[in-house]
Amino acid sequence: MTVPSMPAGMSRRRFLECLTTAAALVALPAQAAAPLDRLTVWGMPASPSVVLARAVASGALSKLVGEARFDVWRTADQMRAGVVSGDISLFAAPSYAAANLFNRGAGVRLVNVLTWGLLYIFAGQGVRLERIEDLRGKTLLVGAKNDAPDLLTRFVLKSAGLDPDRDVSLSYVGTSAEAVPLLLAGKADAAVLPEPAASAAEIRAKQAGVAVTRALDVTELYAVRSGRPAGIPQAGLAVTDAFLEAHPDVVAALHAASVEAAGWVGDNPKAAAGLIADQLKLPAPIIEASLPRFRLKVMSAWDAKADLEAYFQALMTLSPDIVAGRLPEPAFYWGS
Repeated sequence: MTVPSMPAGMSRRRFLECLTTAAALVALPAQAAAPLDRLTVWGMPASPSVVLARAVASGALSKLVGEARFDVWRTADQMRAGVVSGDISLFAAPSYAAANLFNRGAGVRLVNVLTWGLLYIFAGQGVRLERIEDLRGKTLLVGAKNDAPDLLTRFVLKSAGLDPDRDVSLSYVGTSAEAVPLLLAGKADAAVLPEPAASAAEIRAKQAGVAVTRALDVTELYAVRSGRPAGIPQAGLAVTDAFLEAHPDVVAALHAASVEAAGWVGDNPKAAAGLIADQLKLPAPIIEASLPRFRLKVMSAWDAKADLEAYFQALMTLSPDIVAGRLPEPAFYWGS
């Protein structure tokens, strides 16, 4: 670059100030991103989405977005279609689902992790279940075959020396919520339930006078079998590349607001439950009961990278395609 000569009559200090200003102007983008009039932050149909609901309701995005609102996608197909079409840009999702989208070229990055384990094994009435080996010969209800709850259950069973296809009778249902009435009716010995379905089972069992027990914590079992600290980075906030490139300030602000929201949710469980009950289509007492049970902790994806990779590798031992066959590249993890 050729440095211009100093005009006659101009002091050296003033000349250097002008050069600095000119350099700063050149470094600016050719066109700044237009401010956002509206933004929908999408949660998933599970208790951890309460963090994002609170982050939006707190007004933390008000200086960057004209109107910010929170909603919940209902099915994984709706979420994926929305991402591909551009209708969904900032959204909560299972961490493996975000990794799958990234590896398939859908232009998605993981911003943070919101929950570190929300999966439990419940024993039906009269069933003694003190350790995972006690599942031998029993019927175990599991929702969504080949999804993360199924794969994590198989992982801890195999790690304990049990063959999931021979030593345990796995009975699959469409969703975890469908397993609750079957367990209460005595149609199976046990059931794998995530929050908030797990808390729903406890509340409904008490109302029906049926004794079911939250017997095993899959997160604790995973820690023992994997050698990792207790915590499964199961879900978090994701963003499309297009939105992140255009509005990095909004993404950073939402992450920071999520960190603050986590503390608020812990201190105000009743108000937090009321904030999201309508979107989850669940009674507020069930959500309130579930809040202490899903290991709420917000951490940037980059800071959680080692735990995420260990989790993806555990899932891949049973179903490599769940993350499209390989670990995501470093660019997947926001926050570096």
